[in-house]
Amino acid sequence: MDDHLDSAVAYEPTIPSDTGTEAGERARAAEQRAKARSKQQWREEFPYHWRADDLITRRDTLRFLVAGSGALFAMNAVLALAGSIGSTTTGHEVFVAQEGELAENEYRIFDYPDAYGQGILVNLPGKGLVAYSDVCTHLSCAVLYRPQDKQFYCPCHEGHFDAATGEVLAGPPTRPLPAIELAVRNGVIYAVREVER
Repeated sequence: MDDHLDSAVAYEPTIPSDTGTEAGERARAAEQRAKARSKQQWREEFPYHWRADDLITRRDTLRFLVAGSGALFAMNAVLALAGSIGSTTTGHEVFVAQEGELAENEYRIFDYPDAYGQGILVNLPGKGLVAYSDVCTHLSCAVLYRPQDKQFYCPCHEGHFDAATGEVLAGPPTRPLPAIELAVRNGVIYAVREVER
C-alpha cells in the first residue's frame, strides 16, 4: 500500500492531523516525501548557484553604468574640444603659378599637399589671390568655381561656398572650406600650408 501512496500522493486527500491514526501519520510522511521530490526536481531543472548570487550587486551595476556614462561623456567632450580647435596641416611648399599668370576672376586647380589632394587658386576681383582645398566639407566631393557668382559650388549635394572667405552660403555643408596659405617669392606663387577651419 505504501507503493500506491508514493505514486499517487498528489491525488490522495490529506487526513486531518487530529485523528492521530497511523494512516494519518503515513499520509503526512508521504506528503513530505512528495514535497521533497518536487523541490529536488525543480532544482535539477533550474540549477541556481546561490553562492554566485552575491557576486554582482545592484550597487556594482549602478557603479558600472555611472562610470561608463562618465567615460563616454568625457570622450565626447575631448572630441568636441579637438574639433573646435582649428588644426593646421603643415606641408612642403608646392608651386602653384607664376605671379600675374591668372587674369581677374580666373582659377586654377593644383595638387596640394600631394597628388591625392587638390587645391583651387582664384584671382578674385577686388581681393586678389585666394586658395582653398577643393574638397567639400560635407561628403568630400570636389567643388567647382563659378566666376559669375564668385562662389564655389559642390555639384554632389548643392553646397555653396563664398569664394572670398570659404564660408558656407547654402546646402548641407556645415564647415567652411579649408584655406591654403600662399607665399609669393621672386614672382612665383607657392602653396605653403592648409588650415582647417
